[in-house]
Amino acid sequence: MYLDFLNYQNFYNSSIGNLLTYHIELKLKNYCHLYNNQNLGCFGYSLPYLNFLKKYNCSLSFCYSKKMGISGENNFKINKLLIDEDRIPFQDSYFDHIFQIHYLENACNIKLCLREIWRTLAPEGKIYLILPNKKSSWYLSDKSPFSSGNGFSNRQIIDLLNNSFFEVQLIERLVYFPNKDLFFIKKYKDLIDKFGSFFFKYFNGVYLCIAKKKIYQKITSQIELKKYSVTGVIKKN
Repeated sequence: MYLDFLNYQNFYNSSIGNLLTYHIELKLKNYCHLYNNQNLGCFGYSLPYLNFLKKYNCSLSFCYSKKMGISGENNFKINKLLIDEDRIPFQDSYFDHIFQIHYLENACNIKLCLREIWRTLAPEGKIYLILPNKKSSWYLSDKSPFSSGNGFSNRQIIDLLNNSFFEVQLIERLVYFPNKDLFFIKKYKDLIDKFGSFFFKYFNGVYLCIAKKKIYQKITSQIELKKYSVTGVIKKN
């Protein structure tokens, strides 16, 4: 089970971990349209995937759940916080964009977690999520960093985000190579990925999802808007 940051850290320091982060980061940065002086929230264990943020002069806040702990890695200047998923210590609309990796699937209450993400995200802001596919070997194997918590289907992701006041703009299936530290896989990763996406389309390892915050939406019986009293919030300068 990959709930502790040390487990994640050990995996991502391995050669298969480096291969995975390189593969996903290439896709992620192609969809990110960022500007200098923005406030970016990075939730979960997301640091290995976000090296491309170094080229932006942005304020980065890396938020870890209390059950995960804080990573000791310090690749570039960032703020690190331990948070309660249902009480994020930032003011409303603080973040321009939010990245979530190894976060939502491990949340105790996914709906409350997304409500806090929605609250702290600026109007028209976007969230970028990497989520495990519940049908994939990356989710079913206990040696994978995506094996802990909940797995998702494409439909579940869309319904969950729509019901949490987000408009889904993209869902892309990523990672068809197996979680095996073999020379053959490292050498022919792209070929294996292309083959897998054609013949085993629904068995991708993870989903890359991008969604935009909705400001207005009819309130349904499934989710009720509640005003949370969060004290000691971090405010913009």
